[in-house]
Parts: sequence; C-alpha cells; structure tokens
Amino acid sequence: MHQLSVSLVCLLTLLTLAGCGPKNPTTVPVTGLVTQGGEPVEGATVTLTRGGGGLAGGELAIGKTDATGHFELITHFGPQASAQGAVPGDYEVVISKHVPPPGYTQAQYDALVAAANKIGETGAQVPKDKQPPQLVEKFPERFSMRGKSQLKANIPEKGPVELSFKLD
Repeated sequence: MHQLSVSLVCLLTLLTLAGCGPKNPTTVPVTGLVTQGGEPVEGATVTLTRGGGGLAGGELAIGKTDATGHFELITHFGPQASAQGAVPGDYEVVISKHVPPPGYTQAQYDALVAAANKIGETGAQVPKDKQPPQLVEKFPERFSMRGKSQLKANIPEKGPVELSFKLD
C-alpha cells in the first residue's frame, strides 16, 4: 500500500511538472498592406525574420496577402504551436511572389501544371517537353531575398500594429 502511495505521488508530480515547460514569447497582433504601383498585391508571402529565424524563439512570422493586399501575421513556435501576430523586436521583411515566366499567363501556366499532374497521377514520368517551366520571382531582391531585403519593421511591445509596404 505504501509503495502504491509513493508511486501515485511521483506520477502526479511528473504530470504537474510536464505542464511547466518553457512558455512561448508573447506576440502582438500585426496586420498590413502590400501595394505595387498603388495597386494591392494578391498572393504574396510576407515574412518577418529576426535573429537566426528560429521557430522556438518566435523569430519568424509569416502572412499571405489577400485580393485587397492585406495580410495578418502568424508566428510559429514549432510544429504544434503558433500565435497570431509577431514577437516584439526589429525584423527584416521579405515579400515574395512567384509568377509564371514571361510569355505565360497564369491561366496558361495553370493548364500546363494540370496536364503534368494528370500524367503524373498515372504513375508515368512527365516528359521534359510537357513539364511546366519554373515559376519566377515577381519582385527584385531588395524586397524578396533574405539578407538583401531593404524592407524593415519594428514591432513594439504594445499593439495592434499596422504595417504598410509599397514595392515601387
């Protein structure tokens, strides 16, 4: 009986301690707008990175622009934890959008992808002449490449924060 009581106490202690792990940093709500030539940019990925860009410390926040150019940031702390917004701090901002290469409309490109996928679904290899060309980056490196982007953002301790990026 005494051994059972000791085992139960140990089990309860372990369960209590399991819930006392490190907490994720606090985030601040962050939304924003991306425009180019005064027009909203749809379908762009907005990435804020600080430090080494590690997930555990909340050093990476990501959003995607909608048809009106607006986005909301989400910070991922690992495969099973995320929060709306970004952790306060100074960030490099990268805005990227991959588009069909010159000479292809989005509809033409989508048709090539669909045809290649249909061939691939049969288990056959897609011939080189039937493979769609690689997408290309819409924006110059000064906006779209980590380490070269000229876009910056400061997220203060208190929010909400509204960011605006004009890619002209």
